[in-house]
Amino acid sequence: MFGRSVCYLFIPLVFTLMGGCNQPDAISLSKTTAVEPAKPSTLEQSPFPLPSSILTEVNKPSDSPEDVEPSTASYEEPAIDIAFAGDVMFDWSIRDTLQKHGVHYPFEQVKHEILKADFAFMNLETAITDRTDKFPGQLFYIKSDANTLDGIKVAGFDLVSIANNHVLDYKVEGLMDTMKALDEKGIPYVGAGVDAHAAYSSKEVIIKGKKFRFLAFSRFLPSEEWYARENRPGMASGYQLDKVISTITEQKEDADYLIVYLHWGVEKTNTPAKYQKEYVKQMVEAGADSIVGSHPHWLQGFEYYNEKPVAYSLGNFLFPSYVRGHDAETGILHMTFKGKEIKMSFSPYFIKNDQIIKVDEQAKVDRYHYLMSISYDVAIDEAGNIVNQRNPK
Repeated sequence: MFGRSVCYLFIPLVFTLMGGCNQPDAISLSKTTAVEPAKPSTLEQSPFPLPSSILTEVNKPSDSPEDVEPSTASYEEPAIDIAFAGDVMFDWSIRDTLQKHGVHYPFEQVKHEILKADFAFMNLETAITDRTDKFPGQLFYIKSDANTLDGIKVAGFDLVSIANNHVLDYKVEGLMDTMKALDEKGIPYVGAGVDAHAAYSSKEVIIKGKKFRFLAFSRFLPSEEWYARENRPGMASGYQLDKVISTITEQKEDADYLIVYLHWGVEKTNTPAKYQKEYVKQMVEAGADSIVGSHPHWLQGFEYYNEKPVAYSLGNFLFPSYVRGHDAETGILHMTFKGKEIKMSFSPYFIKNDQIIKVDEQAKVDRYHYLMSISYDVAIDEAGNIVNQRNPK
């Protein structure tokens, strides 16, 4: 059995001295594929590991200094694989399926790929609560049991976004239950919190000596009552672009990489809305190194803006058995970070009978052709590599 090791740090915004959610300041997490020794996990030990040393071989000195041949130092930037998935919930037909087969069942055919990555991030599209008092006006209400989070952990996910239009389905109390359940299961989250300070704060993770920061926002919310305020729990709203940009600028300041996950777009469409293209432009220019989206329930296209990867929507990842066609098309997006270069690749899967299942080779080829047809200046090869075809500016 292999072990994945990363170090987390909750990074608050500097505009307030108030604390964040009930998450500990620093967390050590060990999971599948080995990438490095475990990082320090207490405040007495620095949560920031020193960069890997650049080693040189030095010959033992001889009697004559001119006999010594200086060696050259060589250093190669580490390649870091981060896996992303779309919307996950455990209600409706999935609830019955889990009672029959267990909470691990939906991920049995896909977890091997998630666990191979150095880190994995998804959108948790459900409240974790048993409350019945609902926020008025929602068309659908989604809630799941706390034990379903065990399925997420065993599948290999290291971080979840809770910035979406369902975590507050059962009001503020349901959100508080969700955050408490995640804390108790040891699953870090971003995109919502006990107040604005917590909701707009990033999650910092050290992977192979590189400092990543993760942010999440939702630009699809039923009401302004869902916005996190100074003294009120809620979501990190994505409606205020200036707030999104200022948060990105501040959080990128001393990070190697900044990743933004957005709940946005138009449902049941395979192309982004006009405003999303403008968001991408401004977010990248503010310092975002990659942008990942969800909410439309369908996969949408990819592009590289100023050589920064953008995935407009990863669609559903685990949704009930009624999903068909584009609703059931899913997959794992990989982003590989190596120095200044960031590449994307995609592995297709399908949702069937409340499980994420593998697809055959022809289905993969068909999916790649389809995704290429709705993307922007990219080519997708037979291995799923998403290659930038746009001339750099």
